[in-house]
Amino acid sequence: MDKETALQIASAAHHAAQGIVYARFDLPASRQNQLYNRVYLGLLEDFTGQGNLAELLAALACP
Repeated sequence: MDKETALQIASAAHHAAQGIVYARFDLPASRQNQLYNRVYLGLLEDFTGQGNLAELLAALACP
């Protein structure tokens, strides 16, 4: 996976997770953080497939 694709996937997952968390303003901050983490990681796995998550992380780590 190239770095540009990895960045687009990470950005899309971040914005989607952030939108979901903002909609749950009734939750305390600690629960919002937990929700963000679960949604963000779940979306990354959905976008890449569970086996390719390591490939995504490797592409993001490249200079």
